[in-house]
Amino acid sequence: MVLFKSWKFCGVHFAPLLLPLDRRLQTLSVALWFMLAILIGSVTAIIFMYLILYTNYWWIPVLYLTWMIFDRKCQVRGGRPERVQKWARNWSLWRFYCNYFPIRLIRTVELDQTKNYIFGSHPHGLLCSGMFGAFATEGADVGKLFPNFKIHGTTLSLNFWFPLTREWILSLGGVSASKESISYLMKEPGGVIAVIVVGGAEESMFASQTQVSLVLNKRKGFIKIALQHGAQLVPTFSFGEAYIYNIRSTQPGTWIYTLQEKFKNMVGFAPVLFMGRGLFQYSFGLIPHRKPVNIVVGEPIQVKQVPNPSREDIEVLHAKYKEALLDLYSKYNPIYGDSSISLKIL
Repeated sequence: MVLFKSWKFCGVHFAPLLLPLDRRLQTLSVALWFMLAILIGSVTAIIFMYLILYTNYWWIPVLYLTWMIFDRKCQVRGGRPERVQKWARNWSLWRFYCNYFPIRLIRTVELDQTKNYIFGSHPHGLLCSGMFGAFATEGADVGKLFPNFKIHGTTLSLNFWFPLTREWILSLGGVSASKESISYLMKEPGGVIAVIVVGGAEESMFASQTQVSLVLNKRKGFIKIALQHGAQLVPTFSFGEAYIYNIRSTQPGTWIYTLQEKFKNMVGFAPVLFMGRGLFQYSFGLIPHRKPVNIVVGEPIQVKQVPNPSREDIEVLHAKYKEALLDLYSKYNPIYGDSSISLKIL
């Protein structure tokens, strides 16, 4: 009976007509998150352009754009005030969002609150869905697992130039992933965590059903910042992140791959061909699939401060970080991931 069971029509797999309210709210919350992450900035920019060119309300976008310019340093100064971040991070929306997949955060050791930490988040996936839910919100209870820490997710500086997009990111404590921004956080006397998605969107180009590929060998900027400030490095891995969307893999040398590379070099991220599900059916759409995402936070790598690290210092610490990440994957993949999926570092 279609009221209580999923059903198919013309090849489309539909959800049951009657589902618990919690499940409906979970799906709706993820749809709202997708609109916030992808659509609201572009749509607002188009509306602003229309207001400026064709209406007498040109002063509204002009005032906002003036505010953006005046407020531009906020993205490299820790985001909005702590009281704003606490309010935004505890919205019920994020609890439904994390329960949708579900997203679960696993702490392996306690952290010293007198020190600062740089969390390396792997893999990027399509939209960092797991990293967002686990570290940018309280949906997975990160504040209870790491009490008294100020936690900041980082993202491309480009995102802070989209109207309204910047506001909700900043309100959650999100900051730019630039050197200036991370260095500002690491100058705090202690109790700060900056979460960096090290591989970036480039990782989504190497989609595979049997292998997770991480772009890490050439990513050493976060290593240098850790050395300069004596920040402890912590590898984290989001098991399941790479498979909540169906991403089409493109091979180097193809015209699609070439276009992706050119686009990435221009704007900082690569477009990919992907498919999710819809609000009321499972066959196609932009919403991620309901698949568990288990984020394991590894043990910290002790880092001594070196104000002017040499190339050798960076290479040595980078090798330690890579080894710790591989150990984390091999230890926890059989528990929270899939033993048939291997890890490759590019």
